[in-house]
Amino acid sequence: MLPLALFALTVTALLVALLLEGAVQELRVARGEVAAARAQAAAGTALADLLASPPDSALLARPRGTSTFNWVAAGAETTSIAVQALGNRLFKVTAGGRAWFGGVRGDAANTGFARIVPDSAMSPGSLRYRRLPGWWWAQLP
Repeated sequence: MLPLALFALTVTALLVALLLEGAVQELRVARGEVAAARAQAAAGTALADLLASPPDSALLARPRGTSTFNWVAAGAETTSIAVQALGNRLFKVTAGGRAWFGGVRGDAANTGFARIVPDSAMSPGSLRYRRLPGWWWAQLP
């Protein structure tokens, strides 16, 4: 009877250990998904904020292919913006986000295209970003 009881306890302990390992893995996956969602939200917000802000007129004088970079750190999130001149007032905008949650890092990035145009709603000489029609942005893997 004693060997049967020891065998039953061993099997139960093994089962509990396997279930606990599975629960810990699920927790890690969930933390990674939360970190990735926060990073994607930060990247999307950075892209939207850039397009809503008035562009610097010095961007128009930049030669084709040159880029400007900006990084912002706020708590557990870091965002970066890169604006690359493509010529003819057209710019490629890449917004990246990095977020930490529960010791897990999540990264995400969006890229899009915009043109700098005169803003008729503001004072003469003011500029604004205008998204290109159609599929103007995409998430980067």
